[in-house]
Amino acid sequence: MAGNETWRLIYNPDGDTADIVSYGASIAEGRIAGKYQLSTTLVPDTLVIQKSRELGIVAGADVVVEKELAASQKIAVARLPRQGRNGARPVGTVQLAELTSKASSKFKAAEVDPDEPAVLIYTSGTTGNPKGAMVTHRNLNFQCTTIVKSLIDFSPDDRVIGVLPLYHIYGLANALIVSLHYGACLVLMPQYSPQSLLETIEKHQATMMPAIPSMYQLLLGLSRIKSRQTKIPKSLKHCISGGAPLPLAVLKDFAEAFSTTIMEGYGLTESTSSVCANGVGGRFKDGSIGRPAEGVEMKVVGEDGAELPDGQEGEIAIRSTTIFRGYWNNPAATAQVLDADGWFHSGDLGYRDADGYYFITDRKKDIIISHGYNISPREVEEVLAEHPKVSEAAVVNLVSPKGEETVTAFVVPKFSGPDNTPAAGEEPPSHRELQEYCELHLAPYKRPRSYVVLSALPKSATGKVLRKELRGDAEDKRLIDRSAR
Repeated sequence: MAGNETWRLIYNPDGDTADIVSYGASIAEGRIAGKYQLSTTLVPDTLVIQKSRELGIVAGADVVVEKELAASQKIAVARLPRQGRNGARPVGTVQLAELTSKASSKFKAAEVDPDEPAVLIYTSGTTGNPKGAMVTHRNLNFQCTTIVKSLIDFSPDDRVIGVLPLYHIYGLANALIVSLHYGACLVLMPQYSPQSLLETIEKHQATMMPAIPSMYQLLLGLSRIKSRQTKIPKSLKHCISGGAPLPLAVLKDFAEAFSTTIMEGYGLTESTSSVCANGVGGRFKDGSIGRPAEGVEMKVVGEDGAELPDGQEGEIAIRSTTIFRGYWNNPAATAQVLDADGWFHSGDLGYRDADGYYFITDRKKDIIISHGYNISPREVEEVLAEHPKVSEAAVVNLVSPKGEETVTAFVVPKFSGPDNTPAAGEEPPSHRELQEYCELHLAPYKRPRSYVVLSALPKSATGKVLRKELRGDAEDKRLIDRSAR
């Protein structure tokens, strides 16, 4: 690190104006800003700090911290106060109002190496442990000055709706940072509901909104309710959808109802969000993720790393100034995705057509994308396997014909009888038992919404769980059916 190895973990999943101050101040001081949604306030969650060398925890008033364990590992603990003017404060801290009242306009930001990390964004991995993606100052600057500029017309007059969480690269890069860069107005929504989102767009006459497909679907549903009191806003000039494909019917109906178009972006945490988009300049191909933005190279490669011709399926690789520096203190994981020539291997399988449009056909990794969040099935499965009544588990994302997503856990009960048969009085785990267990050990967005008890999981001859059989007829609409084209 350039003279300063201090980094900050900012935890506030709901999001408020303090995030603007915290992120900006951390980066201006040459620190690394991090934001991660901890699993729960009921049990300790230390995965985020395991790879940190400068160890420290800033904990909320209700977060449980194992003090003796922290002390044995030389981890400093600072606890935030409960709300209220007279609440206790950690030593050496000041109130935000007091700090801003004494602020000087003569402040000068610290000079930092642009290739040093600006933020750490933790992303789910196939191994089950989150990995801290080091997104640099140069990554973020290039995203704003080149990629965003080539995709949409952004100006200081824009009013951006911040409805996405800021611990996710999508909301951080496409709402907070880009708004600050262009001097635009950012309207943060601490609590989301379809009705409140509609009202906020109308109240502030929002011009731009990055969101996930389900949000657009629900807004469209509200627009069809004749008894609604909120007007359908016509101020939106740019809408960006990411996290999962948006059905063509929703895209067309939304454009008619809200007098705007939706552009679908594709990107990853490791690419500082979007690197290509479908619908740029009104050019749209159904099922495609679009063409690369300015300053982005993309190709499809085979198992040997050689580039494949158009129409042939392989892994999508990306090279750009927005590609991250690597995973925090994890060179082995970094080497698996970044090659010597700077190409990032995404883990997404797809192909490019003759017009240069890319299509996702499958996933090399088992990552689940649900409502815009990346979820590691392995992480959820390992938690469920710790349940005293569970022998093994498999997690998949089921998508109904209506496009509704349900992260479903298939579990095999653990019985004490021969060949795992139930002894007298033994019962398989109930839905409530599994749900309560996951509530204690997993972040809300990672928790399965449905549980199915099976006598055994379908497996291949080598013992690999056959997830396709678990999905059954619930087709994953994210995967493009090439035979239909």
